[in-house]
Amino acid sequence: MMLSVVTAKKRISLYLDEALKSDLERLAKIRKRSLSNLIEVLCEEELERARNNGELKDA
Repeated sequence: MMLSVVTAKKRISLYLDEALKSDLERLAKIRKRSLSNLIEVLCEEELERARNNGELKDA
């Protein structure tokens, strides 16, 4: 049975090395998150770091 999820979030494709994917899945399980949500949070944290150090300036 396929469920349709309505969300404003955009879907992307991501290619990962098998070992990296495995480690991310383990971390997601430890943090009680889905793999997708963990990757989103990690991206948000990295963008915040880039903004704070001046690497990425908001327009």
